[in-house]
Amino acid sequence: MTERSPWMGVALLAAPTLCVLAIRFSITALENVLKEDLVAQAVIHGLALLLGIVMFMRYRVVADHEFHRSSAIKSLSKMYQMEDRGLWSKGDSALERLEMQARTPTKGRAGIRMQHRMSGSIADLNKERDELELKEGDARMDIDVHVEGVATIVDDALAGEIAGTGDSGAVSARAEASAQRRLATELAKQERVRAKQERNAEKAALKAEKAEAKAVKSEAKAAAKAEAARAKKSAKAASRGTWATTEASTEWAGPATTPQTRSVTSCKECDTVNNSDTAYCSNCGAFL
Repeated sequence: MTERSPWMGVALLAAPTLCVLAIRFSITALENVLKEDLVAQAVIHGLALLLGIVMFMRYRVVADHEFHRSSAIKSLSKMYQMEDRGLWSKGDSALERLEMQARTPTKGRAGIRMQHRMSGSIADLNKERDELELKEGDARMDIDVHVEGVATIVDDALAGEIAGTGDSGAVSARAEASAQRRLATELAKQERVRAKQERNAEKAALKAEKAEAKAVKSEAKAAAKAEAARAKKSAKAASRGTWATTEASTEWAGPATTPQTRSVTSCKECDTVNNSDTAYCSNCGAFL
């Protein structure tokens, strides 16, 4: 095992005591109190020394591979010593207790069956049972097969015999009550299913009505939009026709006569248009 430095161990051992002394010398009031109370002084220095010892012991221990190996060997040796001392003999006492319970006789059919099995061997427990041959007239050969929805005369007669007895009447009454409860439960279940189907159908019809109303509304809206567009287009066409008619009438109509319009005279020689108040042509100079 790896060894630590002894000087470091001594320093750790004395470190808490040195810290206590430094605090005492730095705080005058604390020093005065400790001088008057020797018990408190001894307790504080004792705790400091104990802390130093703990630090010193922990410093000396090196938790390496050898340390863990030594711990494992110690635990194994302790277990081997316990085994040698006979602490594992509890198993023998448990076996003895089980044997005592097995020897205790059990009463009734279970005890007889257990004694018969215990008197035999393990092979007797594992072997198959002998085949049992039954005759045709044996009651164990009768097999009743009940088919749902089919009633037989034997079943009716048996039901009548059972109804005639008092105990079986109570049993049949209980069976009838159970059947009625089952029938009521089934009817209630069917009623819930039917109500659920009706609610689903009503919801589907309501959804269909809403969808139809929405479709009608959208169709009416589309028709209104188309009518408005058609009216707007016809109004535009009418305004265009009026403007064209007005323009044509304005184009082919002659200029409006005003008091300021002057009369003209054309020259006979060169056909030049001259004002009526001019005596000679402005182009050729001929007399107008």
